[in-house]
Amino acid sequence: MPDDEVALWRFSLIAPLLHRAPGVSLTQMARQITAEAKYAPDGTLTGVSAETLLRWLRRYQTGGLQALCNQPRSDRGRCRALDEDTVEQLYELADRHQDWTIKALHRELQRDQGRDLPLKPLYRLLQGRKRAKPADAFRHRPPGIPQLLWLADTMHGPVVHGPGRKTHKTFLIVIFDDASRAVMASAFALRDNIAALMPVLRDAVLSRGLPHRLLVDNGANYRARVLRTACAELGIHLVYATAYRPTSKARLERFFLSVRMQMLPRLSPTPTLQLVHTEWARFLAEYHETPHSALSKLTGGPIAPLAYYLRYLPDDVRYPPQIDLADLFLVEATRRVNADATIRLASRLWEVDPQLVGQRVLVRYHADTPTRVLYRPVDDPKADLQHAFPVE
Repeated sequence: MPDDEVALWRFSLIAPLLHRAPGVSLTQMARQITAEAKYAPDGTLTGVSAETLLRWLRRYQTGGLQALCNQPRSDRGRCRALDEDTVEQLYELADRHQDWTIKALHRELQRDQGRDLPLKPLYRLLQGRKRAKPADAFRHRPPGIPQLLWLADTMHGPVVHGPGRKTHKTFLIVIFDDASRAVMASAFALRDNIAALMPVLRDAVLSRGLPHRLLVDNGANYRARVLRTACAELGIHLVYATAYRPTSKARLERFFLSVRMQMLPRLSPTPTLQLVHTEWARFLAEYHETPHSALSKLTGGPIAPLAYYLRYLPDDVRYPPQIDLADLFLVEATRRVNADATIRLASRLWEVDPQLVGQRVLVRYHADTPTRVLYRPVDDPKADLQHAFPVE
């Protein structure tokens, strides 16, 4: 498993500790987290102690995400519970009796050696850990406080007409505050991918600050490594909704219903993308200023989503640290290097190292204005990123 995947997984475990409520014991909260079943990124069931979580938390606070990577062991690749002669005898016994269960092999091996042997190492050597279903998403949250939980999702938008009578499908990407029902950022895009999502998330972070958690679905764009890395670097707990449970994002789904019923009918039969953007701006302004029935019940008087967000916004909202957001929100793609040592990206040709002709390279670029393109070979994750130059 790559070290960066391990670091991201470890951060997902300690993320609740970064946002614990005042007065809550750090050790007690760590023990509560360890009481739940934990699954590694490859789906295997694993256990983590409270002391390990606290050690990872200290490493993250002092060294960032890179400090959560694995440290190489001197005895890596060897079974530490069984000596080499016992392991070789186990393999020979398993080859002779392929229909035996692991427990039967364990009993026979103990009988042959005349001593007790641990059972778990045999499972690891012969069968491996059993795969299990992913753990349920973290669903408990304090209700009614803005900036604790953001929701992100995509709605299928209208078909727009472009030059030459060409039609294009649109997608509405929304970052939504769960408590206030206010829209943090949004955009109509022609594609539902990570390149369209990251600019929306960047706008939300720059204009509203950093949330504690971001709840997303299990689509490919939300599983992208660039999104997970950006959230880890910013200290945002990225949470995935449980599959086939639409109620986890019910408030955002209800907002999408309002969009379909109130905003889409305003459009002409053949709208352009510019017209869609204009109508969306009008609808969003009306939505933020119209009293919301559910919020009004909580406060005892009529209140709009944006007014609720501003009134109950905590004083300790975190804002992006002094880091290069342009590099943090770069999106990734893969390209094959042409025979003339160029790659095609954003309808332009970019010059790369001639030694990479015919190879596939990982490209990182800014989705809005791809004027700075970085690349490295796909099969060499430790290689430094190089700058590609546009071909005039």
